[in-house]
Amino acid sequence: MRWFEIELEIPIYGKSFEIVQAFDSETAIQIAIKKTVNQYNILSQSVSIVFVKEINNQI
Repeated sequence: MRWFEIELEIPIYGKSFEIVQAFDSETAIQIAIKKTVNQYNILSQSVSIVFVKEINNQI
């Protein structure tokens, strides 16, 4: 599994960042939206994805 940084835009609240672990970017986006919807108690249709980046964890 890989790590992804997802930037989300939420009406009234502004931008939010989530770092999630998933197999691909689509799954990471779904996880980030679910976490954001639960955290802010909003509809998933009101959340916009601004940016998705895979984080390299190699040292």
